[in-house]
Amino acid sequence: MKRYSIITILAFAVLSVSCENTIRYEYDLNDGKITIMAQLCASDIQHSVFLSMSYPDRIDSLSGATVNCYVNGVLHRATQVHPGYEEYIDWDTQETVIAPIKNRYTRYDFQAEFKPGDKVRIEALKGGAEAWAEEVVPQPGRLVSVDTATVVKSFVFQNLDGSETYEQEYVEFTIRLDDVRGSDSFFTMDGMMTTVTQLTSAGEGENRVVVDGPYRLDYETFHDLILEDGYSSGLGELFEDLMPVNSMHCFSDKSFQDGEAVVRFYIPSYYFKSYPYYYDADRIEVNKFFRLSFKSIDRGFYNYLRALNNMLCYGFDVSPIIEPTMLPSNVNDGMGMVSIASESDYELVLDKQVFYREDFIYY
Repeated sequence: MKRYSIITILAFAVLSVSCENTIRYEYDLNDGKITIMAQLCASDIQHSVFLSMSYPDRIDSLSGATVNCYVNGVLHRATQVHPGYEEYIDWDTQETVIAPIKNRYTRYDFQAEFKPGDKVRIEALKGGAEAWAEEVVPQPGRLVSVDTATVVKSFVFQNLDGSETYEQEYVEFTIRLDDVRGSDSFFTMDGMMTTVTQLTSAGEGENRVVVDGPYRLDYETFHDLILEDGYSSGLGELFEDLMPVNSMHCFSDKSFQDGEAVVRFYIPSYYFKSYPYYYDADRIEVNKFFRLSFKSIDRGFYNYLRALNNMLCYGFDVSPIIEPTMLPSNVNDGMGMVSIASESDYELVLDKQVFYREDFIYY
């Protein structure tokens, strides 16, 4: 049996790691790849796909491409959507200029119906370039029940002159979820608010209806194990403000696989109240509609949202000693992310609120 001295082994190790070859990376600034971004949902009929051409030093919009969607092999062709026009003042001539809106992407719309289990293929072609992605519509989870309550939470903030207690009123949502049986599942949950305001004035005043939304309401999870999914969202602690926050609201079923689970989140109550002091009308009627969307997503999109969480928390311009976050891509021969969600919704119709001119003081 042969024996080797430690010195011999160390010498061999040093020689092994000291042999380095420098590889020069050269790239063509005109060598671009098609980027496809699409977040599709089975509950929608109208869908949008956003295309760009990504180069090593820039991103350009991609117009004039052919975009196809195949649902179980059946073709649905997309059409390009014009971005519209913008109006601005030319500071040199002081003239009003109306010009096309410039974006780094081009939008393509198509109509199609999806159902769980369908195989969906999105492909984009322009000249000799082609990119595609293929996904299966996931089985949906289920919102079993949703209960609401108004609560007040207190926080202690660390100030230079000592601690200060702060109270905030929240609407607490207690939600019972039903997991998809027999598989690893991934979800995201959003709250969307729509406000419909009806303005009525006597005499020759203007009567009209203003629709605002739907717009997303961010929520707090306050250490809910499932919704935080490895992140932290507690308020008021000195160091937790530096911790990652699950701002993308994505989570997995690792804590409640093949069963029901109860989660809680909190939205500041002022979002559910109305302060229409900016409308000049004799009578103002406000109706608010809150829609909670519980979406089942695939693992790839879940990883993509987690990567976005890291970018949003630590900033896109991070310290050079921190490894950059790599955004996952599921587009073949190109870049980007194509996802399809199955959705379960809950709508909360808030009590109508009516205001009169004398309720406000206009200046």
